[in-house]
Amino acid sequence: MAADIFVYLDTVQYSKNGLQNRNQIKSAQGPLWLTVPVKQHLGLEIRELEIADTRATTKHFKTLQANYARSEGFRNWSSELETLLNSEHTRMSELAIASTEWMLDKLGVQTKRVKASDLNGVEGESSDRVASICKLLDADVYLTGRGALSYLESSDFEANSCTVMVQEWQPFEYPQCFPETGFIPDLAAIDLILNCPNEAANLIETAGSWSKLENFV
Repeated sequence: MAADIFVYLDTVQYSKNGLQNRNQIKSAQGPLWLTVPVKQHLGLEIRELEIADTRATTKHFKTLQANYARSEGFRNWSSELETLLNSEHTRMSELAIASTEWMLDKLGVQTKRVKASDLNGVEGESSDRVASICKLLDADVYLTGRGALSYLESSDFEANSCTVMVQEWQPFEYPQCFPETGFIPDLAAIDLILNCPNEAANLIETAGSWSKLENFV
């Protein structure tokens, strides 16, 4: 929401047991993983990762239906979600981008989006690769989350006169299904979007502030 351009970083290696092919929703019993099985091979980039069972997302739709049928967002968009999750994507990146695009549409996000794999001239690894993407896009500011602090090198960006800004996220609570089990934080964004379709964008936008990278070093 804060960026002029958002880059889908589909040219880095797949990380097993991360959140690239799975995330959590809420059920009556608590957090529930939705996982897309993938064909894993050492060194594969995310864009190369194939889905092992294209029927998995059809099952995911039924799981969403079972747990969110009473939510306002699901009532509004159940047919769209069914179409999205019944599409037989063969690669994980295709599904990840398609589902993210669907959520960005519901949030009204107008930010331009590009795939790293569509950019010519990206060089280096890790921090240097991200700085290279910023240079190609003529960026003077790079927005990132705190998770990147473990590998970002400010010198890579200073060489391109690009300032790194790190998001300071303030968690918030919102109405969820199954209130009797209490609020569960850190679920997939779709939990917020289905439960609070009209307030989700504003809640997200006001929860993050930005500070320069040197403040965290």
